[in-house]
Amino acid sequence: MKKLVSVLVLLCLAGACFADDSMFFSVSGLIKSDLFKNQSKIEELSKDLSSTEKLTLYSQYKKDQWVPFLINFLVGCGVGSFVEGDTTGGVIALGSDLAGIACMLVGAVAKDLPSDSNITNGLGVGAMLFGYTLVLGSRIFEIIRPFTYTARYNSTLKQSLNYFEGLSFEPSVVPSCNNGVAGLSFACKVRLN
Repeated sequence: MKKLVSVLVLLCLAGACFADDSMFFSVSGLIKSDLFKNQSKIEELSKDLSSTEKLTLYSQYKKDQWVPFLINFLVGCGVGSFVEGDTTGGVIALGSDLAGIACMLVGAVAKDLPSDSNITNGLGVGAMLFGYTLVLGSRIFEIIRPFTYTARYNSTLKQSLNYFEGLSFEPSVVPSCNNGVAGLSFACKVRLN
């Protein structure tokens, strides 16, 4: 009878351990697929995760803004935003850069066309100035965007995981055996994250 009870307790504990692992991997998959679309599902599932698992997920998926910033600064065209996973920022930057370059090219061609009037020449210069302004504005956007996107992403990740840096309290029930008597003990972990 004792062996049967011991086996049942071990099976229950093993099932709980594997259930926690599947929950961890479910949340990880949801974050990986799309954090913003799956935010409510992640919030619901992460309630059952320990603070250690939340810290692991946050550390694994938090974004850093410096590499996308440098790529956007050096290469342009929103490449750094695409690398970071910010499709919206990348499309805006790419479209602005391409439109600005197109305006500069059209303006240069219009300015150099042989014409008797100064209207074509003036339109060419205006288009070139508009193109330069658009490219400059796009470059400023590309420099700022990685910082704003990363701050929003990391904040949403923390909120979704219900993970807050600072003090964490993790209660747990632990099986114990004292002097041949099986039982359950209550344990708490309090730590600074």
